[in-house]
Amino acid sequence: MSARAKELKIDIKTMTITVPVGKEPAMILVDPKQGKAKLVPLVEHGETVVKSSQGKIAKVDYRESELF
Repeated sequence: MSARAKELKIDIKTMTITVPVGKEPAMILVDPKQGKAKLVPLVEHGETVVKSSQGKIAKVDYRESELF
């Protein structure tokens, strides 16, 4: 399984992240409980679903479809 999301570095002192701007639509997921941030691409057609467990981001599901 390939990882689509890219890890972003968090500056712990200021609790800030620097986000590179790309050409494709994406969303930023920040989970301060885990100290993680990721840049997650959105699918062309379909849904990008974020799942949580016990107040933490647990999983990102990509539900893709194709236009007819």
